[in-house]
Amino acid sequence: MKCNQCGVENPKQSKFCRKCGTTLGVRLPCAQCGFENPGDSIFCTECGGRLTGSQKSVKGTQRKCRNCGHFNELDTLFCVTCGEEIVRAPKENHKRELGGPSYKTIALVVGLVFLIGFFVKLGMTFFTTEKASRLSSSPVPLTSMVKVNESKVIAVAKNFKCACGGCGELPLETCTCDMPKGAAEEKNFIREKLAEGFTVEQVIELLDKKYGHRV
Repeated sequence: MKCNQCGVENPKQSKFCRKCGTTLGVRLPCAQCGFENPGDSIFCTECGGRLTGSQKSVKGTQRKCRNCGHFNELDTLFCVTCGEEIVRAPKENHKRELGGPSYKTIALVVGLVFLIGFFVKLGMTFFTTEKASRLSSSPVPLTSMVKVNESKVIAVAKNFKCACGGCGELPLETCTCDMPKGAAEEKNFIREKLAEGFTVEQVIELLDKKYGHRV
């Protein structure tokens, strides 16, 4: 049936145009008694028979009206039975919404990744700088800056025996043991004190007080 408003062809039993929704002046014949009923009738006013049989949707070719349940063609904008505007089913909208992440979400994730990377790099730079600062500020042994006369070291050492107790009390000037309180430790002590400006006699007294074993 052709719509007088927009000229679109509609199914024979359509009561409303599927494109513009205009009411179509149609009459529905009853299959049981043949009586012609108004186009909006569902049951025959003469015999009570149902005018529109149950419909089954063919998947992918029809769309169900949410108002009256009538199955319309896919390109139909208004239901041909009740004239209600046909909208997409919720499932279709849901699938469309779940098509993929939005640009805002992607931008947010990328921004967070860059922000985390920035703070990680900043932290690594801070700890590296702090470590370098500690190394540069650590005290340098005085003996490495002031050259000590080894003859003075021997002059002090010849007055003592090794205090480690494990090398048989060898003369400190010739002993080379590196045990606790041994020759190596005592000679380093002598060098440090000489570098600090103490005289040989003063270092002898200091060494005697700390290690003993004076000859």
